Amino acid sequence: MIYFDNAATTPVSAEAAEAVNRMMSPVFGNPSSAHSMGLAAELEIKAAAEITADILKVRPDEIFFTSGGTESNNLAVIGAATARERLGTHIVTSQVEHPSVANAVKALEQRGFEVTRLPVSPKGVLNPADVAEAIRDDTILVSLMHINNETGVSFNIADISGLVKEKNCRILFHTDGVQAFCKEPLNMKHVDLYSLSAHKIHGIKGAGALFIRKGLTIKPLLYGGGQQRNIRPGTENTAGIVSLAASAEAQIKNLKRTREHVTLIKNELAGLADIMDNVFVNGAGSPFILNMSFLGVKGETLVHALEREGIYISAGAACNSKHIGHSSLRALKLGEERVNSAVRFSFSDLNTLEEALKCKESVIKTVQMLRGNIRKRH
Repeated sequence: MIYFDNAATTPVSAEAAEAVNRMMSPVFGNPSSAHSMGLAAELEIKAAAEITADILKVRPDEIFFTSGGTESNNLAVIGAATARERLGTHIVTSQVEHPSVANAVKALEQRGFEVTRLPVSPKGVLNPADVAEAIRDDTILVSLMHINNETGVSFNIADISGLVKEKNCRILFHTDGVQAFCKEPLNMKHVDLYSLSAHKIHGIKGAGALFIRKGLTIKPLLYGGGQQRNIRPGTENTAGIVSLAASAEAQIKNLKRTREHVTLIKNELAGLADIMDNVFVNGAGSPFILNMSFLGVKGETLVHALEREGIYISAGAACNSKHIGHSSLRALKLGEERVNSAVRFSFSDLNTLEEALKCKESVIKTVQMLRGNIRKRH
């Protein structure tokens, strides 16, 4: 098996699995319980917050654990906007955001907020000057992803957030860092809210976190027993939380080596565009994600054909796999043929160059076969 769908989810690491097992037994207590078993679980959560905060170079009391990237993004966007509604109702975002941001913004729009959705270049790049120009007197929130989940294109968050704060230091800046955490360097100086997820870095599914800069007022989405200072109440998913911290700690130690390793893998597969006709790379940026179009072959068809050979890739973001919309690719204005023939390869430290070479051979053979079948039918 060759698994090149790591942007959808990653295999659970040995470090994360060990941490989860520890939280199943012996540390299975409720962290809100007053007895020693509850205290042991609470200490594990505090340790996880310290590890996560250290990676982001923020304070442990600024880390709030959630059920994953979607909840973190919703809490950041809706929680921040509704808390600051008296100051203004204008939000700035881009046309290529993940649905958990795009749909949260759309929900706010239906409640009377105004939204500016900024376009990107044909290469998926967002011009920082466009963000600054979009700022108005009533702008309260800017929400922009760090790494695009479909194309891998990186936004220059440090520069963009700095420009926003220069225009108006009271505007909150949120970044969806789900595809970037422990993969991409980040300067958090001007970032107020940062979302992340465990299962993109070898943790288990159902766990994530949101950095909320100290002093900010965020309206909660949930109401319950008062856990996590009422910002995110509910019994904490201790197994998920410790898996996030354990996997993050392991990933960040080897970040430089991993980036160099996956860059070799990505470049090998991207070379298909140089040796095959009508093959294109869509966007560029993160070494962990490669989006390519093979004209004349539907993306879904190629995905299933490669699956029969034990190679797993995707035709779009996993969150939209049942109704592939390619919202990011369409925003690049590549044309419908290129969009519909797009597939995504995504990598982790567990992949090898040998896998890339085998995948490359299979893609060449499969695309030639599928294109030949199409010509025969016509």
